[in-house]
Amino acid sequence: MGRGQLSIDVIFAFTLITLTVLSLVSLASRQVESAELTDKTSKLKVFAIDLRDTVTKVYSSGPGFSVKKTVPMNLRAGDKITVVLNSTSGRLDVSAVIGGEHYRVYQNLPVPLVATTNVTLNSTSPDLWVYATYNQTAGAIDVRVKK
Repeated sequence: MGRGQLSIDVIFAFTLITLTVLSLVSLASRQVESAELTDKTSKLKVFAIDLRDTVTKVYSSGPGFSVKKTVPMNLRAGDKITVVLNSTSGRLDVSAVIGGEHYRVYQNLPVPLVATTNVTLNSTSPDLWVYATYNQTAGAIDVRVKK
């Protein structure tokens, strides 16, 4: 075996090892991105379910009752979450822009709403209040959200 043959074998082996390592790094990177996406989606889904249950609790507790809720994740500058209690569709809509990605979660509400209300949460204001009042015009309990 000549000296040139050994050099080509070393270069070939080094190339194969490099390609294998790059493939593993690429695979790991995709797995991390997928896990982060699942984490954000899961946290928003749990937040929406918690808000739905809170709306039901506030409605059943009656006028004057209120509950403070906080976003279950750290929001950075530019991130925002909009919570809408939609009286027309009878559902809770949580839409978010986190890290430039858009997310949306819906939850049907088991209680009637008198009016549509919404609030936008961000890094400086991650809290909202769910509260109940008595609406004289509609003659019903009115659940709303506010900052």
